[in-house]
Parts: sequence; C-alpha cells; structure tokens
Amino acid sequence: MVKIIRSDSEALIIDLERDMVPLSTAGCPKVFTTVRYIVFKRVPKDFSHVDLDAFCSDLSNSLGLDGAKTIIFLTAVDVSTYSYAQAVFRDVKVEVFITFGINMPYCVNIDIDVHNQLNTINIAVIVNKPLSRLALLDLFRTVSEIKGSILSLGGPQCISGISLGTASDATTVVAPEDSNRFAGIATDIGIATAQALIKALTKSLININYEDYIAKTLGLNNFEYIIELSRRVYNFAPIPSVNEEEFLEELKKEFSYALTDPNIQILIRGAKLVEISAQLGLIPSITSSEFLADTPRIIVDELIGKALSEYINGFRGLLAYYWVERLKERGDLSEIKELPPISDDIITALIGSILSKIYDKYVQLKR
Repeated sequence: MVKIIRSDSEALIIDLERDMVPLSTAGCPKVFTTVRYIVFKRVPKDFSHVDLDAFCSDLSNSLGLDGAKTIIFLTAVDVSTYSYAQAVFRDVKVEVFITFGINMPYCVNIDIDVHNQLNTINIAVIVNKPLSRLALLDLFRTVSEIKGSILSLGGPQCISGISLGTASDATTVVAPEDSNRFAGIATDIGIATAQALIKALTKSLININYEDYIAKTLGLNNFEYIIELSRRVYNFAPIPSVNEEEFLEELKKEFSYALTDPNIQILIRGAKLVEISAQLGLIPSITSSEFLADTPRIIVDELIGKALSEYINGFRGLLAYYWVERLKERGDLSEIKELPPISDDIITALIGSILSKIYDKYVQLKR
C-alpha cells in the first residue's frame, strides 16, 4: 500500500502512492487536506524553531517533496530504528510506522523541569479503507486509546503513578476519502488498527535493555541509580581485600544475570502495576493517601520483597533484604524511603539479595 523511498538515520520518507486525507499532530502537520508523503526527520535534541511553517517548507524542498502534500514528524532519535507493522482484517489493511525515543514519560504532579528530559513517540497509521473526516476523528481516538493502554501496561512508568506518554507525542492517521463514518475499536478498521499498532508498539518497547527495562518500570531514569545505591550499601560491609572496581564489576554482572530472568521481570512489572492501581485509588478497600503513607494495614510490599529476595538467593537473600530495609528505616538510604511503598521494597530486595550472592561467592572462594 505504501513505498519507502528513503530510510537512514536522518530520515524515513514514505510515499503513500496515492493522495489521502490526513488528521495529524506532527511537527509539520496536515489536517483534512490532501497528502502524498509522510516523513520522519531527525533533528537535534535541543531543536527549537519559532517559525515551524518556514522550517517545514524548507525541509520539504530539501528532500525534493511537495511541502503542501507532506506531513513531517520531528524526532531526536535515530530514525532508522523505527518500528513497522501491518495487519489485515477482512478487507481492511493497516500499516503503522513508529519512532520511539523516551527517557522519562510524562507524569502528573511532577516538577516542570523534569519535562526537559522527555522525548517523543511518533505514530503514523495508514489505512486502505476510505474514510470520512468524522471517521478519521474516530480513528485518531482509537489510536490514542490503544497507545495509552499499551504504554501503561508495558512502557516506562512514573515514580508518582501511571505514565501518560510524553509531552511531545505526535500522531497521524491517513486514509482515502469517502463517506464511511466509523472507525472505532469494534469496527473492521479499528480491529486491524489495534492489531498493527500493538505489534509496532511492542517492537519499540522490547528493544530496551534488561537493566533499563527494570529501572524504567520503577520510574527511574536509568539503572545506574540502583547500582550507586548498591555501592553505598556495600560500603557498610565491604569485603576485605576486594577493591571497589572489582566489586562494581561483580555487582553489574550479578545484576545483569538476574534481570535476564523473565520471572523477575514479570514479578517487578506486575508489582508496579499493582502499586499504580493503589496510588490512583483504584483498590476499593484503601485510599490513595493511606497507601502512600505506607499504612501498617498493607504488607503486600513486604510480601513482594520477601518473594523476590528469596527467589534470587534463598534465605540468605531474605536476610540481606531485611538488612537493607533496616538501613533504609534508619535514614542511611533516604532516597529509597521517598519512593512509593512497593517500589522501595523491590529495590531493597534486589540490592540485598544480589549483594548476598556476591558475599557468598567470596566466602566460598576463601574455603
């Protein structure tokens, strides 16, 4: 249905091979006009242009395209890493292109300065079925609902609650024009769109490495935060004759090994979704404020920490988890104590149990 006429790290140019009608919030959008091309263009991370119209016109000309018929997405990521998927349902074919670059998701009730770290998720959805302008609105709504659901389930999370995408997300839907009025999730168009969009978003989400997957699940910027906390804990009980460089190498190796385990990934992801539900007040028997105050009524955080630490290193892992918890409670790890109730136990369980494995290894070597 479409043809790619350029694909490299700087630009992806898609020829729709016929005129279509768009609804778009891209950097260089088109709304209910006529389009032939969709472009994903890489720009600097500090990109800021006051006159976007002039920029888009000049960019279209430089690419050899008709600016009046070109939608341009702007992103700081390597465009060659885009995700593509298609789906066919009955007589409907849908193709989806996504560029995905996100350090921190948009989170409600956070300091505005954090928003400077946000990147962009760009989504282009191309449908072969002719649609009216009303149906394009319906399709845009459908895409937004699906994207929000998938990101909430599998995307980076917020420390303070559920992620809502990024502050600069952009979406384009295009189709030939006709009188078809509906494109909701229960229509053939909606079903094909859901199938293609889920495939493409999943490809983008699973490309993250294991360590950052866990960090972003917990609402953290990167995994170095947990490594640094582990180093601080270790300094309370260092191993004699082992220098810090050797210890850090062993620590990262043990963490990397543990976090490739799908059971650990599933447990942490599931626990975070439970925590988000409680934070949003979606658990009937407890209020959001009561949960965030870490009420004694709730022990699920400790059950999760116990299960995780014992799974990683048995009874010794459990004892080390309790040790790190005591350090947290007495104020030596104040950053962890500021995290939500379940996230903080996940981090202390990871740190304690993995440190206990390192201690075990050096004890065995001395025997």
